Amino acid sequence: MKHYNNMTRQAGMTLIELTVVLLILIGLAGLLVPYVGSFTQTTHDSTNSNNVAQLNSAMLRYVSEKGHLPPHVDTLTNDNVGPGTGSCAGAQTAGDVYCGLANTAMFTPVTYAANSVGAVSLAKSGINMAVNNDPTIENKTFGTSTNMLMLGGNEGGTFAEVSDADFTDIAGMGYTVTAQQQHVAAALGRDPMAYNSTCYDYIGVGLGDNNELIQSTMAAAPIYFPKDAKAGPAQAYAHFIAILQVHSDNTTAGCPGVTEPAKFLGVVANVPPADPATPTAGRLVGANTLLAQGWENRGAAN
Repeated sequence: MKHYNNMTRQAGMTLIELTVVLLILIGLAGLLVPYVGSFTQTTHDSTNSNNVAQLNSAMLRYVSEKGHLPPHVDTLTNDNVGPGTGSCAGAQTAGDVYCGLANTAMFTPVTYAANSVGAVSLAKSGINMAVNNDPTIENKTFGTSTNMLMLGGNEGGTFAEVSDADFTDIAGMGYTVTAQQQHVAAALGRDPMAYNSTCYDYIGVGLGDNNELIQSTMAAAPIYFPKDAKAGPAQAYAHFIAILQVHSDNTTAGCPGVTEPAKFLGVVANVPPADPATPTAGRLVGANTLLAQGWENRGAAN
């Protein structure tokens, strides 16, 4: 006959005890889930704002060292191709704003003819080469560059100009602050009066892996991390965008008579309309907006 003392019985756990422990662990895991999600979003917010700041610094350093802007930018406009795929599904028109952008409403197409003021302004700045974006590529961020444009010669091209977004013109005291000026200012955190939509165009160019800035200073072009994973780089163009001031009018009174080189203003992200980094129905967002949104998300998580 076998005999069991108390020490032998206490060496293991009963089924009831094991069930209680498991229930406690499941409850603790449930409490941690919201904090894990919040931590992930906070990490994305920090990464996005850091990427914008890093690109701004890299661009300024590049211009200071090289004396010109980096060529091989993405025009953010559709190339002359057939029906697209994914978010570009259906018939596409060459020269339209690139259908792979997360929010195409943030831009409108602007065409610079060969030897026009705009084309010369870009070429003078160092951007004598640019590439269109191919709607037929499945991944909307990587490998979409196609059809090299040589702006320094007898060739022009279509680019993506910053749109009015949800702004309206403000007139007063003999001067009009255009909706476009307000959009650019809001994205870059500056005064709208610093811009002039009469003499200059404000365009966005993509900073992809082929851009000379990336090849000179980084291992790979950084990308924007959206809140919704369904709007990731495979579904929408996630490279950051440089805003340029392009001289487009040298004949109107008050505009410079000699064509000026295009000027770098800052780096922004084109985010999905429903992304929390977008304060309203949709705007381009820069470092200030991304930083502010990051702190709001942290506050909401506490």
